[in-house]
Amino acid sequence: MSKRIPLSIVTPERIAWEGDVDALVVPAHEGQLGILPGHAPLLAQLRAGTMIIRTHGEDPRLLAVSGGFVEVFNGRVSIFAETAELADEIDAERARQAAERAKAQLKHHHQDKLDLQAQAALERALARLRASEAVSRRRSPRPPTA
Repeated sequence: MSKRIPLSIVTPERIAWEGDVDALVVPAHEGQLGILPGHAPLLAQLRAGTMIIRTHGEDPRLLAVSGGFVEVFNGRVSIFAETAELADEIDAERARQAAERAKAQLKHHHQDKLDLQAQAALERALARLRASEAVSRRRSPRPPTA
């Protein structure tokens, strides 16, 4: 059994990330899904959320993803996502503004189609914010302990 997992994260626009990892956690529709080497074959739907990629000796990489599927097959993991952004690439202020716009749409519109679109936009924006803020917290100096 291999100790590393080949991983590729693909969106309609680009290959968001590729490499060998030790473990990953993806936001599956049914909840967070951890994947380790030797994982059984799997196909699961993704929801908007934060993906965590762990590689020995490095800080975990965080990505904001929305929609799509994760496939585990023959020891490889393929993520086919509607969107995927490394937390370092996210403009937190822009994500915050997108979340506010989506909240305002949800508050003022009560048509089913608009509500679903606004809800999806809100979930994407919040996933981006969570990933970005988690990386920012990790980078900020910690206060000395007494």
